[in-house]
Amino acid sequence: MKKILAALLAGCMAAVSLAACNTYTDNSSSSAPSSQGGSSSENSGSESSSAPAEPMSFTFIGGNPVTLNPILSQSTDDGNSFYLLQSSLFRYYDDQVQNELCESYDISDDELTYTFHLRDAVWSDGEPITAEQFAYAIQCYTSPDMGSPAASNFDNVVGAIDFNEGNGSWEEVGVKALDEKTLEITLIQPEQSFILGMATSPPYPLRQDFVEAQGEKLGSSPEAMQFSGPYVLDDWKLDSSLTFKKNENYWNAENAFPVETITLLKVDDANTSYSMFESGEVDALAGVSAQYYDALKEYVTTQSGGEGLMYLWINQNGLTSESSRVLANNNFRLALNYALDRESTIAALSPTQIPYSRLLQPIYPGSSADKIYTEEYPVESAPLGGDAEKAKEYLAKALEELEISDVSELPQITFVTWDADRQKVFCESLIDQWKQVLGITSIQLNQYPIGTAIGNYMTNQYDIFAISISAGITPVSCLENFVTGGDYNTGIWASEEYDALVKQIKTEKDDAKRCEMIQQAEQILVSDSSVVPFYALSTTYATQPYVKGFGIGTLGSGFQFDHLTVEK
Repeated sequence: MKKILAALLAGCMAAVSLAACNTYTDNSSSSAPSSQGGSSSENSGSESSSAPAEPMSFTFIGGNPVTLNPILSQSTDDGNSFYLLQSSLFRYYDDQVQNELCESYDISDDELTYTFHLRDAVWSDGEPITAEQFAYAIQCYTSPDMGSPAASNFDNVVGAIDFNEGNGSWEEVGVKALDEKTLEITLIQPEQSFILGMATSPPYPLRQDFVEAQGEKLGSSPEAMQFSGPYVLDDWKLDSSLTFKKNENYWNAENAFPVETITLLKVDDANTSYSMFESGEVDALAGVSAQYYDALKEYVTTQSGGEGLMYLWINQNGLTSESSRVLANNNFRLALNYALDRESTIAALSPTQIPYSRLLQPIYPGSSADKIYTEEYPVESAPLGGDAEKAKEYLAKALEELEISDVSELPQITFVTWDADRQKVFCESLIDQWKQVLGITSIQLNQYPIGTAIGNYMTNQYDIFAISISAGITPVSCLENFVTGGDYNTGIWASEEYDALVKQIKTEKDDAKRCEMIQQAEQILVSDSSVVPFYALSTTYATQPYVKGFGIGTLGSGFQFDHLTVEK
């Protein structure tokens, strides 16, 4: 699942385990991972000589999902909820791929065919979870009629691209339910990160009769959903709160997810969030506002590395013919890019984030065992502190090429984002820098509810859009987003050279040659300045002292409450 708006994210993670027969929390004696403060699963078991413990509940403030339709979902807030509500073949927890509904799997000698053997498990209503339901889910994700943003996750599956483009049938796709408990997936070419991708962007099983009965209502309310995960959605007040209740039919309910009730609140005002945490009304904040970072320092944990990037998409087609003419000029885009002082902006507005001006983050291995890709393969990008003189030079060239005598003659440029206070401050600071450095006064900020903003993004109704993107589990998975027709490129940028490079990268087996091609592709994208990276995302959350085991996914998404405990 690609993560649009608050994306948060393989070879890049050395700690990831891809062992074929590891099972996730096999029995009650298994201990929970300790790196996130999780308590041992035995702590949640019963004690024969004492009365049952009071059921644990947990209330926290975080983002609410845009949609809980797993076919159409594309935001990190959606994924965070799906982690609690659904199960898949694998679960990504504590930087490890752990078997979930897949009890074991086999890989053919040519590394193209994966055979998954499912454990006995049921939906929250007691109906069996079957291999056919996984096959049907992948059919929905890749169907040309469904319009799922997750379709590209299966591009390496035999026949999936042709099916998605309307040039082939589902029967020709390499996904088969061999029997109720056996799923077979056949790839076009070997893919080292295939299992990691199945864990971080998982296909959730779907029941065809229910999906077809719900139609467009699927995922719009608790009644329009089915649950295979550790929790069911008990209540959903749109743009307000979600209440999750423990699913006693979850296959591992006795040994994981010990909290009985989880309440997720949406509170947009940072002052209110801080007050609720300080008074003990909430047990955690999934995000900490920069203005309260110091006040909450003793409660704060910061996760960084792989969450993604906040960047600007500059639409060369423009909202109007006048803005299109200007934004199609590369020197004008470079002027906007080089005018930005990322270091000062982030230090002032969000000190927990990391100023950044290249596309790929420093989390991927290079061709040398002891180096990462970004150390070995530099690209020329805008200085983090900006370069006002160079920005003015680019602007002067642009105005000459556009035959515009003065910046006051520039057309209105519409800058779009979603309606969060922090986005407003962030975007206004960029507009101010363009005014101060370049004298441009025609850039107007428009904010919309997140759903409307996504709609504007998908239909190219903007000149500039501030958006976040997941890092991707491999460099190519990030680069693929921007090819012609890629998940993040909705027809507003095209480069045949870039597309060809990304295609070659996917088949190149020599590490050094592959990294060189990745570097070339990244340089093309950064030099064009249609994509303007601004800062690398980190996750900063606050928990009360009595909360243990709170975690948020750093590769992919997910409220990773597998071993969350609340001991008030």
